[in-house]
Amino acid sequence: MNLIQVKAVPEGLKDSIPSLIREFKAALSYVSFYSSDSPFVIQAVAKCHRTLQRFLQACGPLALEAGQGKALLNGADVSEIGELPKIFQDKDIRGVRFLDGFTALELTSWMKQITLPTGNPNALSEEFPHLQALPRDAQVVVLGEPILPRTVEAPPPPVPAGSPDETMRDGNFVLPMALTDPASGGPATQETLLSFVAEAWQHAQLQKKNIGASPEMANLSESFDRLFDRLLDRMEKTSHQFSDIRQWFNAPHGTFLENQVTASMVPLLEAAVQNGWMAVLFDPATEGLVGECLALWGANGREDMVEKTVGCLAERLVGDPFEKQMALAHLMDARPWARNAALLRKVLDRLNRLLAQETSPGFYQTALLLGWDLLEPALAGGGEEEALNLLSTLHFHADEENPAFPERSRIAHHWLFERSTPDLIRHLVYFAAKAARLNQYPLLGEMAAPLLMEGFLGGPATDRSGYLRIFAEMKEPLRSELSKHLAEAAGEDEVRKLMPVLRVCGMDPALSLQLSAWVSRGSRELKLDLLGLIEEVGDPGGGPALRLALFDDSEEIAALAARVIGKIRFLPGLPVLLKAAKIREKRYTRNDEFLVSTCRSLGDLGADEGVPFLEDIARKKPLLLRGRNYPLPLRLEAVQALARVNQPKVWSFLGSLMEEKNQPLQETLDRIIHEKMQTL
Repeated sequence: MNLIQVKAVPEGLKDSIPSLIREFKAALSYVSFYSSDSPFVIQAVAKCHRTLQRFLQACGPLALEAGQGKALLNGADVSEIGELPKIFQDKDIRGVRFLDGFTALELTSWMKQITLPTGNPNALSEEFPHLQALPRDAQVVVLGEPILPRTVEAPPPPVPAGSPDETMRDGNFVLPMALTDPASGGPATQETLLSFVAEAWQHAQLQKKNIGASPEMANLSESFDRLFDRLLDRMEKTSHQFSDIRQWFNAPHGTFLENQVTASMVPLLEAAVQNGWMAVLFDPATEGLVGECLALWGANGREDMVEKTVGCLAERLVGDPFEKQMALAHLMDARPWARNAALLRKVLDRLNRLLAQETSPGFYQTALLLGWDLLEPALAGGGEEEALNLLSTLHFHADEENPAFPERSRIAHHWLFERSTPDLIRHLVYFAAKAARLNQYPLLGEMAAPLLMEGFLGGPATDRSGYLRIFAEMKEPLRSELSKHLAEAAGEDEVRKLMPVLRVCGMDPALSLQLSAWVSRGSRELKLDLLGLIEEVGDPGGGPALRLALFDDSEEIAALAARVIGKIRFLPGLPVLLKAAKIREKRYTRNDEFLVSTCRSLGDLGADEGVPFLEDIARKKPLLLRGRNYPLPLRLEAVQALARVNQPKVWSFLGSLMEEKNQPLQETLDRIIHEKMQTL
């Protein structure tokens, strides 16, 4: 059997065991919920580490062991330490020894390891040199408890009945005080005392808030301060357990106080919150204390206390500047309430209101920091609407200058582009698309385009349909990303992978220029696919890619490109189309298919520049410039195209064709005239 000897916890430190339990539970809770570099984790673990160091200095090595639902620290019962005994039991951990020199980083890493579902928490020697796992056969032997000198307080002298100290009055505020000997004061007495002081604290804060309401209020506030100080003095004399509360109130703002002083204030603040005396939350001295209480209540499952406190703080986010400052400070300090979906939505909603009207850079950035940290929990807990509203606010601020707050646009840009993580961007895109609001966030689309393209190209084929639905709502920012990928494409396979994205995002001149290279030098199948894609999209922005295809050696490719120019109504391509027709007529003996497509496209475009070309083909005897007669089907195509141009000079030309004795031509002209008459 392995015997491990440790010193017992000294009597003077036993009063600190409840504080150690609270801090250990809070640290373990934060470590299991947040990442190791979170400021909440760092703060909570640092407090727990400082308290453990005090025990380590007094006792030497500490042995924390668990078994049969109990937890012992050097023989002292710390079973209320939360989930630790269950974690030890589930992971078959006998215990752990804390040696002199262990750091807060080691404590954080060890807590993170034991809360993870995988890993071997018993293998500590290499990663944590100052933490040692207790062997399973170890027996912890606690040496005799050292005898420390203790001071005994004399009981306070009795107070005569009916004396001024027995009942203290101030206007409508009455505090009956039960004065008892410390030895006879039970839990009920202590609870009553706490309630009295909490109520006095509430009235003190209300009077300070209204000090400018009337000239008499300043004197009344000063009188009440003296009355409150007398109450604290009487409270301290009633029980030494309340001496730390008096020290907390009398210490100047910003003074560092020992942990036991802060711990003594927790029941007082709890009594105030339970009774709805929320003005105490906005006492400047509560900075840090409220965070301690929220962490403690959250770790102990006191959701009612958390809800009351956070609900009040959220309401005051749109209050006066001082209350707004205190509410932000408290909400930034500890956030066990982030797991409560209703509270999270309420806080985010108030933060949105604050940001919408805030003109102070300090308040704006503090509120933005808090809101940004809450985005991920909100998206995971049903607060998508509030998260998207925050995103809308930032988009609005990033695009609009405010003379009263000129830095606002720059700050909003910084947070959107510099503080957004890839996971957060993906989540925001998903929920914005789900709410059919993605097209309202162009900056989000600009940030998300590279990430989504990477996921689309590198992910399984089964996921691509989901990406395409999202791409359809963020066309503009995605087109620039597509241009980069097309420019870097090394082969036709890579181009084909991008075609589904091109189909849903449409075309612009930059994309079209990138495609023109593949339309000119790609394989026949790729050329046909790209031309069909441009036709399917129907965007005139895809027209530049068609110009080179008009001169392709394959009449099939050239004819299809000529026809698509008309279908997408790419007017800038008309001069190139006419030039290509002239060149191809001289170069190729068979060119009728291309000319048919050209006639149809010129009819679609309906431009004056195409009329001479169509008239020359429609004549029975073309001008000598062309040097040949065109077949009747091609002439009929030119006639129908001219009718679609619909200009007086065109109708005059078509009238001259009526003299020609050609039955198919006459039938075509009669049908055209009849259709024209129907529209008049």
